[in-house]
Amino acid sequence: MSIHIVALGSECPGGVGPGEEIMGQGQLQGGLLWSYLGHGALVGPCDLESSLHNPAFMEYTSRVFGNVTVVVRDCPSWDLLDSDWASVRKVLEQADILVIKYAVTDKLAFQQVRNGYAPRLRPLLRHWGVPVILVAVGARLNDEGPPCTCPLCASDWSSCVPHSEGLQLSRDLGATYLELPSLNHVFVGRYFGSVLEYFMIQCLKHKAKERPEKRRGNKVNELRPPHLEQPGQRVLVFYIFYKHQLLKKNQT
Repeated sequence: MSIHIVALGSECPGGVGPGEEIMGQGQLQGGLLWSYLGHGALVGPCDLESSLHNPAFMEYTSRVFGNVTVVVRDCPSWDLLDSDWASVRKVLEQADILVIKYAVTDKLAFQQVRNGYAPRLRPLLRHWGVPVILVAVGARLNDEGPPCTCPLCASDWSSCVPHSEGLQLSRDLGATYLELPSLNHVFVGRYFGSVLEYFMIQCLKHKAKERPEKRRGNKVNELRPPHLEQPGQRVLVFYIFYKHQLLKKNQT
């Protein structure tokens, strides 16, 4: 059994522009999903999914829960939705989970996503019922208090994406909203990883019960995002019981 994760957007300020290299090995290994999957990830398209291979997507695979294959297609450039929308949609249609990333210090890129690409994705995501995780990566200046009014700090602070705007975009997309101040093992493994594993477990349960041709467009069985607070406000509830049950089932 396999799980297909599609990732759009860049966790790095500036992202990837037209004509630039999509993603190098160094960038990939420093990315969100690669950091979560760890050393077991292998770069390269999955043989069974060669028909969906797109050079604009960095493809890699790994294993979770013992014997479950995770296929990740990661595209940091939103321009692909303009230049090759049909190909992107074909990849999105096969997604079990969609991860949308942006850097909190890149307000211009965020506005382009919110105003240009999110309206295009919204009706498709609602029709498919695919779970979405919206991840804001990076730390804002003066996040713990009122912003400094000096010209330098004011300029930097105004370029950051406010929490409220990210939260509103997640509501528009029906997504679970996460903020990761950094990509260390605590935020990636315990925080982002717990939410991702929740959706992966629910996805496996749905796949075990439903025939593949009935999975798409079924709003009754749509996966609902968990209601979670940010790490600094509330301790995240881990899904240890579900992971234990799944591992126990795989061993039998």
